[in-house]
Parts: sequence; C-alpha cells; structure tokens
Amino acid sequence: MDKNLFDKRYSLKYNNLFSMIEYEGPELNDRKNRFDKADLIEFGVCAGTDFRLSWADSIGYDLYDKKNDIKFEVKSQGNCLYTKTGKLKKNTSTIKLTNTLQKLSSNKILDCTADYLALIDSKQFAMALISYKDVVEKYSTELADGFSCQIPTDQLIILRTPEEYCRVVNENLISYAKEKKDLQQKCTEKWFK
Repeated sequence: MDKNLFDKRYSLKYNNLFSMIEYEGPELNDRKNRFDKADLIEFGVCAGTDFRLSWADSIGYDLYDKKNDIKFEVKSQGNCLYTKTGKLKKNTSTIKLTNTLQKLSSNKILDCTADYLALIDSKQFAMALISYKDVVEKYSTELADGFSCQIPTDQLIILRTPEEYCRVVNENLISYAKEKKDLQQKCTEKWFK
C-alpha cells in the first residue's frame, strides 16, 4: 500500500490525531499511564478515519479494516522517525514489537500477525507504514523477553511529515488523565456511601 491508497482509503485526520497526542501526551508519559496513552492513540486513529479502521486490540494487531481484511499493528514513540530538530533519521529508533515473557533462545517465534506496521512519532507528529512481513523477515531482532526492530527509514512509506502538522485547537477539553482520576474517585466512592 502506498501513501495515496492509504489516504484515499482511510482519510485519516492527521492534524486532529496529532493535536490529541500533543494535548494528552505529557500527562500520560509515566509508567502507569503509558498503556492508556497507546490505547488513546490507537483509538484516535480509528476515530480519525471515521471508523473505517476499527479498534481490534487483538494479539498481534491493533486496528482492522474489515472491508479490505487488512490488519495494522501500531507502535508510537517520541522521535522514533525524526530527530528533535525535525530531520528524518537514517534508521528508526529501536521499537519493541512484542513482549513474550520468555528467555532468550527458548524457541521464540515472531509471527506475521498483521499486514502493516504503523509507526507514529509522538514528538514530531509524523506517521509511517511498512509491510509487517518485511519487519518480521528483515528488521526484527530477538531480545531476552521478546522482539524489537530498527528499520531503515528509506524502507518506510512516510504518510505524514512534521512540516505538515497544523494544530487543531479545541477550547473545551478536559484531559484524559483528569477525567480518569475523576472516574476512579466516583467509582470508589459508590462503595462507601
């Protein structure tokens, strides 16, 4: 799939997605909230495509295009594609693909569970795509507890660059972290009234 086909098929509202990441991101960077941040980004991609992509959150893939039977694994990381000054890196940062909770050389296998790996640079507001099969066969490395990858950026389909980002302003927002805390408090208080 190339950029034109991806954009035609999904019409992702990149600026809205990246504005959400920019707004929510700093409060969700700690260890306790990073899984929520990943879920928000994945669901944000779905919402940004008007749900042409659905949030599967399955083992081995995160998003699903039911109409075309295409699975996407999504990984987000700050400065994974671009440097702090906005320059495209020669290779992506090292990206953790899986966590198998197994020891090195215990017959771990990285299965090709998705059709594409979508990489989101959450600091430079950029996005790229690559065949997951290529990641598995050419760029994956076994770790003690799973697999990682580092991909030459000239092998990526760049969907959005930092220069294209235009912030979307929404005045009436309450941060996810604040809403989560309020909800936890309300759920807990119900037990003590």
